[in-house]
Amino acid sequence: MTRGAEYWLKLKFALSDNTLWADAGHVVAWDQFKVPFDVPKPEALAPENMHPIDITEKPDKYIVKGRDFVLSICKQTGAIDAMNYKGKDLISSPLVPNFWRVPLDNDLGEKFSEKAKLWKIAGPDQQITKIKAHQIKPQIVRINIASRLPVSNSFCEYTYTIFGSGDVIVQTILNIGEKGPELPRLGMTMQMPGCFDTVTWYGRGPHETYWDRKTSGEVGLYSAAIKDQIHHYVRPQENGNKTDVRWVALTNREGFGFLAVGMGLLNFSAWPYTMEDLEKAKHINELPQRNTITVNLDYKQMGVGGDDGWTAKARPHPQYRLPAKTYSYSFRLRPYSKNLGGMPDIARQDFQ
Repeated sequence: MTRGAEYWLKLKFALSDNTLWADAGHVVAWDQFKVPFDVPKPEALAPENMHPIDITEKPDKYIVKGRDFVLSICKQTGAIDAMNYKGKDLISSPLVPNFWRVPLDNDLGEKFSEKAKLWKIAGPDQQITKIKAHQIKPQIVRINIASRLPVSNSFCEYTYTIFGSGDVIVQTILNIGEKGPELPRLGMTMQMPGCFDTVTWYGRGPHETYWDRKTSGEVGLYSAAIKDQIHHYVRPQENGNKTDVRWVALTNREGFGFLAVGMGLLNFSAWPYTMEDLEKAKHINELPQRNTITVNLDYKQMGVGGDDGWTAKARPHPQYRLPAKTYSYSFRLRPYSKNLGGMPDIARQDFQ
């Protein structure tokens, strides 16, 4: 068995004969089961076998350089604001925390967006209270960041662990004050140049799924153009989310880009416009086609809800909400080109 792999069994029930309402072969029901094989863990990558990296402190940022890659972390915002691999920029705007989603119809009906509006500014208005870099080994740099959020005595801690392989492990710990409002979303967002317009992922698909709307999505390996992964609702709103994602890659025509690997399951979405564009538009014809790609990498966003669309019953059920408490999640970023090997193999790599 392949180290670190998953194995799934899918059962389909299809018509054997033509009927008045569907032809033979039409699938009337299906289900999917993860087979509990005892699969060996992937071999851990030893830092000693990686190339050394250097860190330089500037008045406004830290710059980390390794073989084939350079990235920088802004001291004022605590964000990764540049990532260059083999001379090509992968990021066109910084990787920043995001606690907001563009309101769904149910969010507006239940007035949740008004109750949770502080989370819209929590990321942009956070105050960095500490940032410190450490050279753990010649092949590892760790940057620790602490921030205060303008929401009910809430705090965040971010840790970037950068390896000589080019991998960056991003960890977020969010501690919400006990009187804080529920979260619409917990994640990070950034923009990439528009040429990275193909998305490949291992998770639920191929259509959009949400925390409380995902059983129709089959766990599998998918690839598509980003323009085909958005959903044009009559009123523009949050769309295109994918759940239970093990890893996702954004690449250009040459198969060059990056992988984001969940350390735990992720949500992701990618749009050819910005979140501000989506929230501002009243009709789909008002959505522009930007020359950048918005990438959302989330721990979770609250469910869709909708027992009705205009009272408290529009809210998601309690098990699909993000109440005030402490959250922790991590993912790994890895610059990617085809000569590195297959995406699933790289995604399964582990670190000592």
